[in-house]
Amino acid sequence: MKQIDLVGTRRYFFVGSAIAVVASLVLLAVLGLRPGIEFTSGTTALIAFDSAVDQAELRETYAELGHSDALIQSTGPNEYLIRTGELEVPEGSFTEVAPDAEPTNGGAIGPSPLEEIGTVALGAEGAEGDVEVYEATAGDVCTFGEVADTQPAGTVVTVHEVIATCETGSVFRVSTEESLGLIAADNTHDFVEAGAAEETPAESPVTEDAGERTEIEQRLFEEYGNFEVLEFASVSAVVSNAAVRNAAAAVVVASLFIMGYVIFAFSGVPRPFRYAVAAIVALLHDVVIVLGAFALFGALFGIEINLMFVTGLLTVIGFSVHDSIVVFDRVRENVRSAPAASLAENVNSALLQTMARSLNTSITVLITVAAMLALGGVTIQEFLLVILVGVIAGVYSSIGIAAQLLVAWEEGDFDRWFRRGKVASSDPQPTA
Repeated sequence: MKQIDLVGTRRYFFVGSAIAVVASLVLLAVLGLRPGIEFTSGTTALIAFDSAVDQAELRETYAELGHSDALIQSTGPNEYLIRTGELEVPEGSFTEVAPDAEPTNGGAIGPSPLEEIGTVALGAEGAEGDVEVYEATAGDVCTFGEVADTQPAGTVVTVHEVIATCETGSVFRVSTEESLGLIAADNTHDFVEAGAAEETPAESPVTEDAGERTEIEQRLFEEYGNFEVLEFASVSAVVSNAAVRNAAAAVVVASLFIMGYVIFAFSGVPRPFRYAVAAIVALLHDVVIVLGAFALFGALFGIEINLMFVTGLLTVIGFSVHDSIVVFDRVRENVRSAPAASLAENVNSALLQTMARSLNTSITVLITVAAMLALGGVTIQEFLLVILVGVIAGVYSSIGIAAQLLVAWEEGDFDRWFRRGKVASSDPQPTA
């Protein structure tokens, strides 16, 4: 049975890759990527709700307010860190988290404040004139001593203690504006226990005259009840630019480490540097195609790049290098077992031997990713899309790019194609 010659058709693989890469670069140049709020200036709010709030409902509320790109992260019980695009708010509307001052009891001077248990009106019902409040005699609260204060009948005073052990009847320990004293309970009326009075409505937590902040807080108050804004701050473009630099640096550093690892792992075969270069070229091929796809997704569907996108891109890099190394490892085994065969024959055999494994693994991943995209996963949508596009590009590059570059380099394809192009460009043009 004749063996399929994948290596012999490498030119067509290269042409297909060139078309995809050029198209991706054109999309990037023309459309560009839509940066998410992690890569632009924006506003963050740390909000603690008094009652339980569902994160999905909170995200839906922000979407209805025109902030569908809001990032909502739980930071504690009923507490969320919410980041949106830059809001239109007046100066002075931002608040930063301040450390809570720890109360200290050391150094406190004076008696502890008396507990207020209610209020009462002085004098019996219908009494007129002045009513006296007395001091205790020799510490005996049941025996009244000198007059501590005199107030008009009907004056409402604060009750701190009810003494029900006196033989003559209950006694109230009360405080007037002037002093603290005792009065017989039957010389008062209209006792009102603390907390029994009609409660005043809680003060609204909504910040007044703060532009979009007021609008958002008012809606949150109406939907979820009382809350406290622990922080409301602006994230400058400086922080966003640092995030972009860090993301780019992560990709570059990962590529360098991958190249070093491949050179070390394949040091036992001739020209291990070529294996490293081929793996990096395949990696860049996959990354460029993912970037081009997201430029298109951004123009058509408004998909933005964020830190989940960067996470997915690094994952795709891992997938790409993994697939390339699987093929390279089989090439190494074939070179050792059949040293007389040409590199093209060993590479072709390696591709055929690993193709089923690569396809099965990638299809399994794609099915899982497609299911997660179909069933939800709004917060990781960008990550899933990167994996979807990256895995498809990675399967293609592991078969048609990485190992094929080894053969093209070994057989001098690039020098030959370059010389043909140079000769064609230098041929004299026929005169009319």
